[in-house]
Amino acid sequence: MKLAELLDPKHNNLDLFRLIAAALVIYGHAYALNPQTGHTDFLYQALHFDYTGSFAVKIFFFISGLVVGNSLLSKQVVSEFLVARFFRIMPALAWVLLVSALVIGPLFTTEAMSAYLRHPQTWAYIWDNLIFESNFRLPGLFADNPYKSAVNGSLWTLPYEVGAYLMLLGCFALGLFRLPLLAVAVLVLIWLDAYSGNAYLFTWRPINHEIDLLAPCFATGVAMAYFKNRIDITLTGVLGLWLIAALFAQSPHFEILFYALSFYALLYLSAHPWVLRLKPRHDLSYGVYLWGFPIQQSLAHRTLIRMGDGWRLTSRPRPET
Repeated sequence: MKLAELLDPKHNNLDLFRLIAAALVIYGHAYALNPQTGHTDFLYQALHFDYTGSFAVKIFFFISGLVVGNSLLSKQVVSEFLVARFFRIMPALAWVLLVSALVIGPLFTTEAMSAYLRHPQTWAYIWDNLIFESNFRLPGLFADNPYKSAVNGSLWTLPYEVGAYLMLLGCFALGLFRLPLLAVAVLVLIWLDAYSGNAYLFTWRPINHEIDLLAPCFATGVAMAYFKNRIDITLTGVLGLWLIAALFAQSPHFEILFYALSFYALLYLSAHPWVLRLKPRHDLSYGVYLWGFPIQQSLAHRTLIRMGDGWRLTSRPRPET
């Protein structure tokens, strides 16, 4: 099947894989939010260069680049692109921020209610995250959790996602998609930047390997959307990539081959008739992604009495207001 045909929503179940990725983020966070001696992430045990949460975020960025890039390149309507991105991101984000600050916060804060509501950090949490300035703390919240103070650590990816959309829009406005060689050159440059410590393009961002490959994964999705009429998604392709990855299993390049195999296999599976039968009626992945961390932290808040190498559930008294 050509990728162009697969990108028709009737012919793929990418929503299911986004939902699985959101669940993997929750699973991956569990080891940091409620650590237990002797238990580690299964993917990290197998790969030693990535864990499930980080891998799932890369899946999100790849699928986003593929779908969003295909939409912009097919319709070529900037206003429609901007409106669609706004309504995809902002309503759900605003809702989780308001509930976190005005419901979860008052329920679990160690501050008196009046002090909590007057605290500038309460309102800064909402505003900063709405303008994609990552802010993870609310006053008096989760300070004693194993993973201290962070209310919603998942929000860290949103500035990079919005940045990827703006980068895509900028490249489109500059006409870099008019010539295939230019599109390929941008993709290669983004990948080289990731493996050079951000020496060429994204020199301002923090040094963090979990961030390094987000732009390349997004750009790969966009590039595949650009060449969708030339790309075949077949079982033979999956097996070929698997064989190459296996041959280079001990190579420093295995990391790239692993992601290439994973993304290609994901596309193949998303179009399989059995998988299409499992197509969800709505894409819930973004909501699951946004809500997973604050719910996990709220549950971890009750694990405050340590017993040996583990934690047992306990209730914490509310402060007088």
